[in-house]
Amino acid sequence: MKRLFPSTSFRWQRLLLVVSWGALIVLIVVSTPFLFDLIGRGIDWIIGLFPHPDEVWREYPWCF
Repeated sequence: MKRLFPSTSFRWQRLLLVVSWGALIVLIVVSTPFLFDLIGRGIDWIIGLFPHPDEVWREYPWCF
Protein backbone atom coordinates (compact mmCIF):
# COMPACT_ATOMS: atom_id res chain seq x y z
CA MET A 1 0.00 0.00 0.00
CA LYS A 2 1.34 3.43 -0.92
CA ARG A 3 1.81 6.00 1.75
CA LEU A 4 -0.78 8.78 1.78
CA PHE A 5 1.77 11.60 2.05
CA PRO A 6 5.24 10.35 1.16
CA SER A 7 6.97 13.36 2.76
CA THR A 8 5.38 12.78 6.19
CA SER A 9 6.65 10.27 8.67
CA PHE A 10 4.96 7.01 9.49
CA ARG A 11 4.11 8.30 12.97
CA TRP A 12 2.13 11.24 11.58
CA GLN A 13 0.35 9.01 9.08
CA ARG A 14 -0.61 6.64 11.89
CA LEU A 15 -1.91 9.58 13.95
CA LEU A 16 -3.94 10.81 10.98
CA LEU A 17 -5.40 7.33 10.54
CA VAL A 18 -6.41 7.08 14.22
CA VAL A 19 -7.93 10.59 14.19
CA SER A 20 -9.91 9.88 11.02
CA TRP A 21 -11.31 6.63 12.45
CA GLY A 22 -12.21 8.46 15.65
CA ALA A 23 -14.01 11.18 13.68
CA LEU A 24 -15.94 8.54 11.74
CA ILE A 25 -17.02 6.80 14.95
CA VAL A 26 -18.10 10.12 16.51
CA LEU A 27 -20.07 10.97 13.36
CA ILE A 28 -21.89 7.62 13.48
CA VAL A 29 -22.70 7.99 17.20
CA VAL A 30 -23.97 11.55 16.73
CA SER A 31 -26.18 10.64 13.75
CA THR A 32 -27.67 7.52 15.39
CA PRO A 33 -30.70 9.29 17.00
CA PHE A 34 -31.62 10.84 13.65
CA LEU A 35 -31.38 7.47 11.91
CA PHE A 36 -33.54 5.76 14.57
CA ASP A 37 -36.14 8.53 14.23
CA LEU A 38 -36.13 8.14 10.46
CA ILE A 39 -36.52 4.35 10.68
CA GLY A 40 -39.31 4.73 13.27
CA ARG A 41 -41.21 7.15 11.05
CA GLY A 42 -40.85 4.75 8.12
CA ILE A 43 -42.22 1.86 10.17
CA ASP A 44 -45.15 4.00 11.36
CA TRP A 45 -45.88 5.01 7.77
CA ILE A 46 -45.89 1.37 6.62
CA ILE A 47 -48.16 0.34 9.52
CA GLY A 48 -50.49 3.22 8.65
CA LEU A 49 -51.01 1.79 5.17
CA PHE A 50 -52.93 -1.18 6.58
CA PRO A 51 -56.44 -0.71 7.97
CA HIS A 52 -56.84 -1.11 11.72
CA PRO A 53 -59.44 -3.61 13.00
CA ASP A 54 -61.51 -0.86 14.66
CA GLU A 55 -61.78 1.09 11.41
CA VAL A 56 -62.75 -2.01 9.42
CA TRP A 57 -65.55 -2.77 11.90
CA ARG A 58 -67.04 0.71 11.46
CA GLU A 59 -66.91 0.59 7.65
CA TYR A 60 -68.14 -2.98 7.08
CA PRO A 61 -70.19 -4.15 10.09
CA TRP A 62 -71.88 -6.89 8.05
CA CYS A 63 -68.53 -8.70 7.56
CA PHE A 64 -68.09 -9.45 11.25
